[in-house]
Amino acid sequence: MDLAKEKEMGKLEGKVALITGASGGIGSAVAKRFVREGACVILISRFIDHLKPLYNEIEELKEGYVKLIQLDLLDFENVEKLANMIESPKLSESGTLDILITCTEILCKLSPVHDCELEDLQKVMNTNFTASWYLLKNLGPILKKSNAGRAIFMTSKITLSPSSYPYWMPYAASKVALEAMVKIYASETKHTNLCINAVYSEEPIDSEMYKQAFPGKDISELVPPDKLTDKFVELASEDCSISGQILPLSKSPE
Repeated sequence: MDLAKEKEMGKLEGKVALITGASGGIGSAVAKRFVREGACVILISRFIDHLKPLYNEIEELKEGYVKLIQLDLLDFENVEKLANMIESPKLSESGTLDILITCTEILCKLSPVHDCELEDLQKVMNTNFTASWYLLKNLGPILKKSNAGRAIFMTSKITLSPSSYPYWMPYAASKVALEAMVKIYASETKHTNLCINAVYSEEPIDSEMYKQAFPGKDISELVPPDKLTDKFVELASEDCSISGQILPLSKSPE
C-alpha cells in the first residue's frame, strides 16, 4: 500500500460495525476494509468455521478488532437477543453499534414464475428480505443511539429492469422489497442521526452466487469484491448525509 492510500485510512476509527454474510466475497472484503479504516467488526454466520479464515486474517492485521457470533439469521427468536449481546461489554467495549451491513443473500434455482415452488420463494424472501428487516427492527434502536448510526444493505441491479431477468422472480422480488424497506425507513428516521442506504454493483461480482447462476461462464472479467468497498466506507462514515438512496458501487482506482 502506498503512502497516499495509507493516509486515507481511519475514516471509521472507533466505530463498531456488524456485518452479515462476511464469509462471502463482498462481506469479507468489507470487513477487512472496515478494520483497515479503524472499525471493530462483529461478524455473523450460521457456521463459525466459515469465518475462521477471515478472523485469522483480520487478527494478523489488527488484533482484537473482530468478534464472531454464530447465528442463523432465520432463527428470529435468537436474533431478538442480538441487541443485548451487542450491548454486553464482552462483545462491544463501548456497548454500542454504529454500523449495520447486510450482505447475506441466496439465489435458489432459476425457474419460470409458474414453476416456482412456494418453499423456494419463502426461503429466498426470508433470507434476502425478512432477515434484513428483522435485524433492522431489533438493532435500529441501538443504531439511533450512535452519534452517526449507519445501515447499508446489499441489493442488486436486477431491480432496475426485472423484465431483463426472466426466471429470477424470487430473487428480484426479495430485492425490490428490500429497497422499499430502505426508502420507507429512511423517511421514518429522517429527523435522527441514522442514515440508511442500499448499494448494488453495476458489473458482475466474482462470487459463488454468480457462478451458481451462470455455470461455465468465463469469470475472468468479474469484479473482485475488494475493488468495491469504497462506497461502503463513504456511506458508513460520519460525513455521510444521504439516506434512503439506492446507489451503485464504483470500482476503486488501480
